[in-house]
Amino acid sequence: MRNTNFFKIIAIFVMILSIKEDSHAQLFPRFSIAGGPTVGWHTNNTDDLNNALRIIGIPELENGFLTLGGGGFVDLPFKGFDKIRVGGFGNGFSASESATVNGLKKTANYSYGQGGLQIDYRISPAKSLDFTFGVQLATGTLEIELYQSAPDFGNWTNIVNELSGQNSSQSISRNFETRFYSVQPQAGIGVFLTSLIYARLNVGYEFGFNGDWVVDDEITATGVPSGIKADGVNINFGLNFGLFSK
Repeated sequence: MRNTNFFKIIAIFVMILSIKEDSHAQLFPRFSIAGGPTVGWHTNNTDDLNNALRIIGIPELENGFLTLGGGGFVDLPFKGFDKIRVGGFGNGFSASESATVNGLKKTANYSYGQGGLQIDYRISPAKSLDFTFGVQLATGTLEIELYQSAPDFGNWTNIVNELSGQNSSQSISRNFETRFYSVQPQAGIGVFLTSLIYARLNVGYEFGFNGDWVVDDEITATGVPSGIKADGVNINFGLNFGLFSK
């Protein structure tokens, strides 16, 4: 009799665990968290910037740039929201051109960096394959550095005399910077390479909105061409390492 009661208790306990496990699976249908490095390509219209560089005597910049960065994401583990993916990211590029004109070295550095949030809707036709459609919201900075250096540039006494007004100088440096905000509609495809590695390719178009340009960190710059902005096609590939329940 005691053995019978014991087995009844065990059976009831197993049934309770099964019910709880089933309820957990329904409440949390899928959970994934992962992150890793990214590499990409950003097309950017540099026509207005190149117009200025030609006047200065510096070679033109390309209109496509290699981007490096990283990011991560979470597939929301809640019933009714399990198709939603939320993540964060950061990436950027830097490019430089220089030339020597009449003994003066002239250099232009152009850089872009951003970070933000991305939200995607996920469609999974197979356990190892995802399609995503979403939007990326970001903020970042565009920076243009322009330098002109005379052969004697770097001498302490000359620099002090230049700043005191005793000597004139052909050595010039200017740093322009603006903060931008952007929105990027995007689509992507993801493939599970292993149970712990997920490869993803995203393609989107970034629409950027600049704030005021500032020169040398403190003076508001005027007349900066409106075409110098973060707009362009973004192609981004990432390898994500993490935990996935499919």
